[in-house]
Amino acid sequence: MKKRIFKILIVLMTVSILGLGIVQMYWLNQAFEAKENEFNSRLYKALEETVQIINQEELDQYYRFFEKTRNTLQKADPKSQIISSQIESDSASVKYVYMARIMVDKIQVPLSGKYHDSLNVTELYSSDKTMRIKKDSSMKGFQPLPVDLNSEFSDGSYTIERFARVDAGNKPISKRINLAHLDSVFNRKLIKWKAETPFSLAVIDAKNNETALERRGFQKREENFQTALFYDRNNEPNYLLSVYLPNKKNTIFSTFSALFILTVLFTLFIIGVYIFSIVIMMRQRKISQLKTDFMNNMTHEFKTPIATISVAADALKSPSIIKNAEKIKYYAGMIKNENRRMNQQVEMVLRMSQLERREMKMDLAKTSMNKLVQESVESIRLIVENRNGTIFEKYDANKDELFVDTFHMNNLVLNVLDNANKYSPEAPQISIQTYNENKFYVIKISDKGIGMSKSVQNKIFEKFYREETGNIHNVKGHGLGLSYVKSIIDMHDGEIIVESVKDKGTSFYIKLPLN
Repeated sequence: MKKRIFKILIVLMTVSILGLGIVQMYWLNQAFEAKENEFNSRLYKALEETVQIINQEELDQYYRFFEKTRNTLQKADPKSQIISSQIESDSASVKYVYMARIMVDKIQVPLSGKYHDSLNVTELYSSDKTMRIKKDSSMKGFQPLPVDLNSEFSDGSYTIERFARVDAGNKPISKRINLAHLDSVFNRKLIKWKAETPFSLAVIDAKNNETALERRGFQKREENFQTALFYDRNNEPNYLLSVYLPNKKNTIFSTFSALFILTVLFTLFIIGVYIFSIVIMMRQRKISQLKTDFMNNMTHEFKTPIATISVAADALKSPSIIKNAEKIKYYAGMIKNENRRMNQQVEMVLRMSQLERREMKMDLAKTSMNKLVQESVESIRLIVENRNGTIFEKYDANKDELFVDTFHMNNLVLNVLDNANKYSPEAPQISIQTYNENKFYVIKISDKGIGMSKSVQNKIFEKFYREETGNIHNVKGHGLGLSYVKSIIDMHDGEIIVESVKDKGTSFYIKLPLN
């Protein structure tokens, strides 16, 4: 996949995921607002019904007190009547309202006789009632009685309610409301309307906006739910019932928490799949690029020995060479060496393929590791010395006999030594040391070469990885050596540690467990 197309694909997928996330958040917010509106509606219904019950309970007290008067007024026929009232006060701060009603009833009585005359009879009925209103000591004065009291009482459907407002308005709110009872009523209504949530109630004076009564935990806030609790004689709110809900949002959220959790889980799952897909795509693209680099490097590695073999073969055809046994031997040796070199590279690829398929088996044998390391050093010494380099050896390990696969272990040490040589730009200075540490046999191989950055150190054991990618061959290789080293060490239950400083050098610590 081309780099540009890959970037465009990632951008499009990212925009799609972000768009999906924004849409999901929008719909979740819309769902929350809808649930909140529904909850508010249910709570206001519970609040209104609570107020109706409290008002009706207070009114019922007056109905019971004025039961006879109410019955008389309700039974009154639409006849002519005269209503009179008188208001008096005494020295004991008591007001009396005297009401009198005179009804006029005209009756026509037929007379017997041939003229069929009739007699008109007028009857008068009278009734009176006294209402006593005592001023509470905590009140500054009486609420004024309506001036049109006569006309009010002339209505047969009136109106204990009006009088109740006048009388109850002269009482302190603490004597009109029982907060525990108010709590109980409101809680029942919340259950009825399926809006259960923790709450705290308060009664607010509507005129000065001060809290008159409150339950523990009440907080006066703008978002509190309020409705008129009592009205004055002018039908204006006198007191408000206020409700504080400390866990309102949690209560609303709980009503659609399952939907919210499922939505979030599916969204996170989609995002996770997206991220995983991007990682896989980037990894595959990286592997594809590394494999391309590997093929380029491998081709270059083969070109040199093939060209050398071709030159040597052409030389062997030369008549002057055919007669020279030493030259024939020299060119034959060159062909053999180059052939061995190609064979080693093929073997490396095959071994890595076997390791990847887990088909490689270890042929473990008791081996002196100090001796094995010395043999490996001898194999590369000539190459290092040809570059005017030096190998410093120090074998301090007393316990060096381990059960290892000698062939792979030898290749392992050679690979690390070869890297130390290749990545030393001038005369290589390579140090090799063995020692025992706790229950491990340790091989330390150090150089003073170009070193590595931290980011490179984290990748050098990946297959096909080379710090210089592309067809760059100032340092030969195909990115399999250290991957092979790591695999062999893992198969021996050991570990390899790298320490490196850019432009200062690198040290590899190969730790193998003592048997």
